[in-house]
Amino acid sequence: MKLENLRAEIKRWGWMRVLFKHLMCYLRKYAGLHIYRVNKRPLGRHPGTPDLPNGITLAIAPPEKLVAAAADPELHMEPSFVRAALARGDFAFGAFDGDHLIAYVWRTFTAAPHEEVLWVRVDRPCHYAYNAFTLPPYRGKRIHVALSLQCDKYFMERGYTAEVGFSEISNYPSIAAAEFLGRRRVGFAGYVKIAGRRVPFRTLGLKKLGFEFFDPDHPSALVSPRTG
Repeated sequence: MKLENLRAEIKRWGWMRVLFKHLMCYLRKYAGLHIYRVNKRPLGRHPGTPDLPNGITLAIAPPEKLVAAAADPELHMEPSFVRAALARGDFAFGAFDGDHLIAYVWRTFTAAPHEEVLWVRVDRPCHYAYNAFTLPPYRGKRIHVALSLQCDKYFMERGYTAEVGFSEISNYPSIAAAEFLGRRRVGFAGYVKIAGRRVPFRTLGLKKLGFEFFDPDHPSALVSPRTG
């Protein structure tokens, strides 16, 4: 990291948070330990949708647009990911500048892959929010907030009451955005790599939500610590 970037990061977040961030990076890389902050947001309680820049529209992204967008490396969606997500019945709300997809948020009614062999699920009446992205020139304009709120009505009409998602515990910009949107921490979850396997864990508060990382090939590997 360049010195000027480090100084800017310290100015924004403080010494302790920056040190913690680098400690977690070290543990992920060398100890195989991944810890996430899990957030829950009740649907329909945000005071209002933010105003968007002129020309930006929101809609459920049609499958053909998602497939086409997967060919654009700037959007960080692999074609194989899009095909598999659509085959599971997942869908994405998208933000469009004219006809061009510039941001998206994915949602699932069931479970979705996280990385490598692990998947994530949560019990109804919550739904799982995952894989959100906004092109850099459009960041800072509350487009992600508007997309998330656009999802609310869709899920409320289908009997869902809350959205659940997660972020790295040292991803401070993501945590700040979550808190602005009304997402509140309900626990911690993650996994550790042991002898070539990924062993998931979660705090007990998440068991009530039915939130978990799981390995479809080793479903009994889940560990629930005795902390809330």
